Amino acid sequence: MVLKQPVFVAVAILLALSGQALAQPAVAAPCNLIQSSERRQAGLEALRGGRYAAAATALQESLDACPGQHTVLLDLSRAHLLARDFPRAIGAAERFVELEPGAVDGRLALANAYLMAQRLQDALREAGAALKTDPAQASALKLKGNVEYLLGQLDNALSTFVTLLEHHPNDEEGPYMLGRIYFQESRIDHAKGQFERVLKINPKSYKAYDNLGLCYQALGDTEMATRHFLTAIKLVDKDHPDYDWPYANLASLLLDQGDAEKAYGFASRAANRNPNSARNFYLGGKALGKLGKNDLCINWLERSAALDPNYPEPLYLMGRVYSQLGNEEKAKAALEKFRVLKETTSRQRK
Repeated sequence: MVLKQPVFVAVAILLALSGQALAQPAVAAPCNLIQSSERRQAGLEALRGGRYAAAATALQESLDACPGQHTVLLDLSRAHLLARDFPRAIGAAERFVELEPGAVDGRLALANAYLMAQRLQDALREAGAALKTDPAQASALKLKGNVEYLLGQLDNALSTFVTLLEHHPNDEEGPYMLGRIYFQESRIDHAKGQFERVLKINPKSYKAYDNLGLCYQALGDTEMATRHFLTAIKLVDKDHPDYDWPYANLASLLLDQGDAEKAYGFASRAANRNPNSARNFYLGGKALGKLGKNDLCINWLERSAALDPNYPEPLYLMGRVYSQLGNEEKAKAALEKFRVLKETTSRQRK
């Protein structure tokens, strides 16, 4: 039997009939648990199906049907986040944290929403708040370390990922991120050791194979670099159709070896997988230039420059190719943009 009125109403009527004087209680929001549950399930199904806007609508309806179901706010935040509606994702997570300030999952949801919105200091604060409650919480350590890495706080990030590794030795993200940081610091042997550790945990880690390729390339072992890039490509070919890095990395290596034709083939595959990467189009354009296909080269380089106006390499190469084509006006304009960008970058680094 389903009660059609909230329980507190029936209690108030009984007490009034017994002659007891009551102070007027605060009226709680009505709750239809059945409707709320149905709409939440519909929202979660929409999430699984990649229909993020529909998921957000259903989850908001679930919350409206029963505002006391606080955990729906976390589902709603995730739906907005996947729909890339960062302000609403943050708003839903903030509301949950207000209602449940001690809940680690709320702090993590809010930290993740801040991270996706590029509010890095806010993300770092919330990850830290989660770690005050649970210092060994894996997701909080990962969030904190990744934000520190993005902020350029490499020593802090190293410390955080070492802590993650100590508490969770079978979590592959710890050694993977340590490897990334060591590689950035040119500590290639240390980086190589961490990526090899990842493969002991997960022998199918295509990211570890790809990064090991970069390590071997930095060490001058092009044969081993090629082998690892090709292994990464084999692992991502069908199962990870959006992952383009090993294709681009191998294209770059082949260009260094003077094999422009093969380099263009891998750069093309990288661009097909990720048409929003300026680097992929730059590498393809560079290969086309070496093959003497200057008109096509310019098309690829212009695409690269349009995708990332702050990427200097395609501008420099454009200037050279335009000069070869006899278009000195465009050559001068491209090289001037390159010069200004390099000067700006140099001042920012100082």
